[in-house]
Amino acid sequence: MSYWFYKGLARLPLSSLYALSSAAAWLIAHVFRYRLDVVQSNLARAFPDLPEQTRAALALSFYRHFTDTTVEIIAGHKLPMATLRERMVIANPELLDDMSNHYQQSVIVMTLHQGNWEWMLYAANDRFPMASAAVYKRLHNAGADRFSLESRRRFGAAPIEMRSAARDIVKQRRTPRLIFMVADQSPGKRERVHWTPFLNQPTAFFSGAAALARLTGFPVAFASCERTARGYYRIQLEEITRDPKSLSEEDIIERYARLAEAAIQRSPAAWLWSNRRWKHPPAQAVAETGAD
Repeated sequence: MSYWFYKGLARLPLSSLYALSSAAAWLIAHVFRYRLDVVQSNLARAFPDLPEQTRAALALSFYRHFTDTTVEIIAGHKLPMATLRERMVIANPELLDDMSNHYQQSVIVMTLHQGNWEWMLYAANDRFPMASAAVYKRLHNAGADRFSLESRRRFGAAPIEMRSAARDIVKQRRTPRLIFMVADQSPGKRERVHWTPFLNQPTAFFSGAAALARLTGFPVAFASCERTARGYYRIQLEEITRDPKSLSEEDIIERYARLAEAAIQRSPAAWLWSNRRWKHPPAQAVAETGAD
C-alpha cells in the first residue's frame, strides 16, 4: 500500500478505525485466513497442553488484537500526545529514572512485539526528558516504511536501522539516550545467536543487544506492554542488569527471554503469533550461522 493511503487512514477518527479493525479481523481470520497455518502451528507448539478449542479461541483473539494494533499504529501518526497519554500508563517509570542515573547515562530497553510497541515509544518520549532511539528493521513496503519512520519521529525519537545500530550507539555513547530494541523477532541467517528454550521449544535470539550492552556498559531494562481495554495499555518495566559487563551475552539474553516468555504467558493473545518465529530449526540455523 502507498504512503498516501496510510496518511489518509490516519486522518480518520479512532472510532472509525476500530470499526474497520473489527471487520478486518473477521475477514483475515475467516475469509483470507491470513497466515492461519503459522498462527495455529505457533500456538500448538507454544501451548501443547491447551485444548484445541481453547487454542482456536486464542487465535481469534489474536486476530482481533492484531488488527486493532495495526489501526492504532496508523492512528498514532496523527493522535495528539494528550490522547496517547490517557491511553498509555507506565506503571513504574522510576525504574528508568534510577537506571539512567536520572538521565546521566543511556539505558538499553529491550521489549517485544506485544501490546502496542509503537505507542510505547511515544509514552517513553513523553515521560522521560532524555533523547530516545528506536532500532528497527526496514519494512519491505516503501510506503509503509516511510510512514512508520515519520510516526516514530513525531515526538523526538531517532529511528536507527538495525544494520547501523552498533556504529550509531557506539558513536553516540556519551549522549544519554533510551535505546529501544524489539528483540523477539527471528534472527537472520548470518547473525550471531543464542539458543534457549522459549515457549516450549528451542529458540534463537539475536545477541546484538547483549553485545552492545557489554561493549558500552549501558544498563539494560525490559519493557512489556499489556492491553487493559481496547486502545488502553499498561507498560511494566523490569531490570535485566545494571552491570552488563559482569554478565556474559548469554546471561543477558537468558534474562530477556525469561521475562519475554512470562509477559507472553500473562497476555498470550497480544503477541505477534503470525510471525514465522521458529522458521529455522536448531541444526539448520547452526549450520547456516556457525553459532554454537
